[in-house]
Amino acid sequence: MELTNKIWKGLEGGYRTLYDASIPLSQLENTDNPKIIDEVWTELWDNLHHQGDVGLASYLAVPQLARIGIKKNLFDWNLLGICITIEQQRHLGNNPELPAKFETYYQKGLDDLKELAIRNLDRELDVTALTIALSTIATCNGQIKLGKAIVEMEDEDLLDEFLGKA
Repeated sequence: MELTNKIWKGLEGGYRTLYDASIPLSQLENTDNPKIIDEVWTELWDNLHHQGDVGLASYLAVPQLARIGIKKNLFDWNLLGICITIEQQRHLGNNPELPAKFETYYQKGLDDLKELAIRNLDRELDVTALTIALSTIATCNGQIKLGKAIVEMEDEDLLDEFLGKA
């Protein structure tokens, strides 16, 4: 689905209100300006996910984010993090079903996202980027709870408690 498709104007985001994600997604695709990219991440985080809620705009943004990440070789924890948060909340939260007509489109986005994460594992990654990448692989592989647990274990105190070092 193209970002110019009129469907984007009628989709709900994380606040369960209309949110046209095609606008910030187009900005992300068409800029290399770090300031604008940071602003786009903030907008997407704020509007595609809210206190566990996601909507159809959130779901349809996932394949677009994966496509943009691959096209621009944009390996950023925000890109992976937004996508896996949406996928995890799709299964673990009280959110709308993904309509059947979008299942193939969405699954391709998850497959592409997993491939993006795998291709970048050989980079020198900070703890956040590595944690999100590993969670992405698990989540996109259908292991939603494991993916969520990996993200939660980035918290040093929780990790120490889990390892019996608290």
